[in-house]
Amino acid sequence: MNSFLQAQMKGLEERISFRGITLSSLRTSLLPRPNLYSAIDPNAQPVLEHLNAQLHEFYNSTFMPRYFEVSEKENTAWTQLKAHWHLKNSIPQGSRVLELGCGAAHPCRHMADRQITYTGVDWSEYTIARNSKQWPNHTFLPSSLYNVALSDDSFDAVISLYVIEHLAWPHRLLDEMYRLVRPGGLIGILCPPFRIRSYIKSFDYGLSPRPFREKLKSGRLFDAALHLYQHRIAYPILLKRRYPRGPIQHRFLINIKPVCLQYPTWFPDADAVYLADTQEIVSYLAGKGVSLVQEWPKEGYVLMQKNASQHARVVAAHA
Repeated sequence: MNSFLQAQMKGLEERISFRGITLSSLRTSLLPRPNLYSAIDPNAQPVLEHLNAQLHEFYNSTFMPRYFEVSEKENTAWTQLKAHWHLKNSIPQGSRVLELGCGAAHPCRHMADRQITYTGVDWSEYTIARNSKQWPNHTFLPSSLYNVALSDDSFDAVISLYVIEHLAWPHRLLDEMYRLVRPGGLIGILCPPFRIRSYIKSFDYGLSPRPFREKLKSGRLFDAALHLYQHRIAYPILLKRRYPRGPIQHRFLINIKPVCLQYPTWFPDADAVYLADTQEIVSYLAGKGVSLVQEWPKEGYVLMQKNASQHARVVAAHA
């Protein structure tokens, strides 16, 4: 058993052995304290390095087939998904498209009518092997999303769909997207609107690491009630008071203890670590000379265009 699964089993044993509710545990439940660090804080880098190593092991673990099963169910038709449909129709016919964190490579199917040349990058070897077999006419590359072995300015569109929230350094993904898209090309991002809604599914809500609806169905009513209280009241108040949006020290907030790394469980976004925020994504890319095309904060959707004139000025300055 690898170290990742050993750590999960230990966490489960500790949770199972818990019978009563002590004053200390009740205080922690009523006044939770999330383990949040800014990805751009120099002092947080050792902690984030450790988290990144844990995530890398997780994405190469036995949970990946389950990942694909859920992903396929939720991506049956892009015509039913407003942001996906907008992204598809914004990318010109015949474009060179790069997807960072490609997962099951859904654009290969959903954008086939646009005759794109597709390249998918993912750090899961299982993912790359599976996609290469299913989509032999497209290119797949196993790689860190922070340092991809591809040339600058080489794609007409660089997209990332529900990936940035799973990264210890979301701003470094944005750096790569900017580097790899050509001047005048598009950057498209989809992510859950965690920050605007003051929650993230990977918080350790309630008394057990299960989704809220599962707790209700199984009759764990106190667990479900505590989960609901933390989700709707405790965490939103804490985030707004201790981590208000805006200050640089509160940007790119990372939850270093997602439930997927504490217990042998997984459900959608149990592995999310970044409190994704389209506002700070747009602000960060705008600082690089990228223009906003479309932003739907409640949908977690951003479409931007790399500024050709800005790029020209940068090249001239380094000439």
